[in-house]
Amino acid sequence: MSHGDEMRKFIFDEKYIETLTNFGIEDIDRTSLSLFKYDKGELVCRENHLLGRFLICVSGHGRSTVNQRNGKSLILNIFKKGYVIGDYELIMNFATMTTIVADTELMCISIPLAEYRDYLLNNNLFMRKISEILAQKLYASIQHSASSRLMPLEYRLCIHLLKVHNQGLFDARLTDTADMLGASYRHLLRTITHLTDKGILTKTSAGYMIDIPNLNKHIEDF
Repeated sequence: MSHGDEMRKFIFDEKYIETLTNFGIEDIDRTSLSLFKYDKGELVCRENHLLGRFLICVSGHGRSTVNQRNGKSLILNIFKKGYVIGDYELIMNFATMTTIVADTELMCISIPLAEYRDYLLNNNLFMRKISEILAQKLYASIQHSASSRLMPLEYRLCIHLLKVHNQGLFDARLTDTADMLGASYRHLLRTITHLTDKGILTKTSAGYMIDIPNLNKHIEDF
């Protein structure tokens, strides 16, 4: 384990037992578990590198990206509490397929794969949960692909805002948001201005405050 990992690592907190129960692994030896805290902007894992642990996000949010041949990164997903990191790697025993970055302070339960890979793979309740999560990821990917081709940017941005806001605040980097939505930065700014004019967004020093009821109604009107 690197020095950086040691700085991020904390003793498992019993308040997360409910999360273990939700994944069907409440009988796991808690002394083998730990918590990893990643600060905003910090790298959780890098594409094509061995992670060595299975992570369950219990607070904060982040994004997964893949590198393209031209050197740019494509944002695949924005995630929150309940997201798991290392599911495909656990099942296939491959290196990580994506790069994960924390967009806020991110806290994750860490399970060492060297010790618990067989236990996890042979736990039916756990694997059923992972299957559900993988299905959700696939569905989200299909929806994103379809909306990128068929729906205007304003609709896609509204759906995105519902997914990533933090208590009504949208504070993500707009360049990342433009990449995620497959739009130019200028086009995104025009769309945000339009939503601001409608009273759906209000610009503040911390980011954009969202009128959630107004946003939901606007989505229904499409």
